[in-house]
Order: sequence, then C-alpha cells, then structure tokens
Amino acid sequence: MTAFGEQLRALRKARHLTVNQLAIYSGVSSATISRIENGKRGIPKPATIRKLADTLKMPYENLMAAAGHITPFPDEIREAPEGYQSIYSIYQTAVAHKAEHLSLFDCKKWQYFSRQDLENLSKYFDFLAAEAKNRISSS
Repeated sequence: MTAFGEQLRALRKARHLTVNQLAIYSGVSSATISRIENGKRGIPKPATIRKLADTLKMPYENLMAAAGHITPFPDEIREAPEGYQSIYSIYQTAVAHKAEHLSLFDCKKWQYFSRQDLENLSKYFDFLAAEAKNRISSS
C-alpha cells in the first residue's frame, strides 16, 4: 500500500464511507478507489483528486500535496499577517474556481521574468481586474 493509498483509506473511513459510497458520491469508480487504496494503481491525476477531495470535504491542496503533485504551503505562510497572505489567497481563489492547473501557478516559469516583464504583467493584470469589476457591477 502506498502512503497516499493509506491516507485515502483513512480519510474515507473517518467519514464512515464505504468504497462504493465514495465511488457513488465522487464519480470515481470503486475499482479505481480500491486499487489506489491497495497500492495497485499509481498516484491519481489531479482531476480524480479533485473529485475525491470534494467528496471527502477536505482541501484539494492537502490531497494534492499528499499525492505528491504539489508542495504544500508552509504553515508560516498560512499564519502570516494579512498583508503577507496574498500569494496564498490568490492560490485559494484559483482553487475555488478550479483553475489551479493554469500555467500561471507554475513557479518554475516565473524565474524567467525580468522586472520589465513583471511590470507589463502587472499593467495587464490591472486592466483585466478593471474589466472584471466592470462586468460584475454591470450585471
């Protein structure tokens, strides 16, 4: 059994769900869940993890980290003063909109940006934010 499989089984049992119930509620087949829990299947794809996390009522980020897809945010970031939580808040907004898969959140790509690139990105972001605000206020 893999560590992820063990954790999935523990979460399922803590919520008093059978494999079949988790399958019905999540839309992930009972065979897939059983294979994950018994270590006979590799780490599931993010879309599968999303379904399981939603059904198990746990943060998607936590299950993605348990699966090894992402590195969890350190506790000191989560507990930082409000002004320092912006990056985590942005990520949480993306998760809420099921958009955390966008390349925007690929930290490796950010290393290539120059200061000018970031300033241009900031201007474009300000433009998009104003457009979104206008769209919402005119609804």
